Amino acid sequence: MLRLVGSVLLLCVVLTAGCAVFLRATGIGAVEWADTGEQGEAEGTDADPAGESVSQTETEDTADTAERKTYPEPDPDSVIYLTFDDGPSSTITAEILDVLEENCVQATFFIVDYSEDKLPLLERMIEDGDTVGIHALDPDYEACYSSEDAYLDGVEELKEKLYRDTGYEAFCLRFPGGSSNTISANYNEGIMTRLTQRVADLGMVYFDWNVDSEDASGNSVPDSTLVANVTGELQKGRDNVVLMHDANSKKTTVQALQSIINYGRENGYTFKAIDRSTTPVHHRVGN
Repeated sequence: MLRLVGSVLLLCVVLTAGCAVFLRATGIGAVEWADTGEQGEAEGTDADPAGESVSQTETEDTADTAERKTYPEPDPDSVIYLTFDDGPSSTITAEILDVLEENCVQATFFIVDYSEDKLPLLERMIEDGDTVGIHALDPDYEACYSSEDAYLDGVEELKEKLYRDTGYEAFCLRFPGGSSNTISANYNEGIMTRLTQRVADLGMVYFDWNVDSEDASGNSVPDSTLVANVTGELQKGRDNVVLMHDANSKKTTVQALQSIINYGRENGYTFKAIDRSTTPVHHRVGN
């Protein structure tokens, strides 16, 4: 009997040892350990949410700091008037307006004749507080400078059209090429002298510029060059009327705009749209 009991006990020991070897060989124990480890990692994450929260807070603080970038107090006597000729255009106008709106800056647009599909752009200018002036009904030099009446009648026609469409009354204009242009002499000798004297007959004032971006020199002038052209001519303590152009070909003008605004803000300039109280900038009449 004792021998039988001993034999049974020995058999149990052998079977137990064999099961242990089998479990190690098949990796079942390792699977159970790995599951336990993953569960531990998950529990650790849930148990310590503060780490994620701190990281998110730091990110938000960094973003807020960037948004709260401070500038010097703007000098009311150092003004930048951003002005754009030749619009509205089908693509560039909206991009210019987007940049202006994002920076809470108003500008002045000297427009040419427009089709009905451009009307929403003009309405947006007005709603945004921008000034809309007249450039010419047709800015082609030969067309608009063939006679004084050809130019002035065109201005009056476009002014009335704008008023009918929007209720906005334009009060300022800019001559194609400025009052100093000499190309007009090819079509009518002395026309600029006579036109500058007759603008008041329309109840309007004309503006030239004293800062030139020179974006009219080509369609792919690097934006860095345009920025340098503008910032290099800005002067403190005066009205700076900046000449730029609004045309589908002037993509780099849009690209330069944010940097120009940043420079102005960083150097204490005030941005304004031309209004009826703005003193006109005039060139020496060239024809």
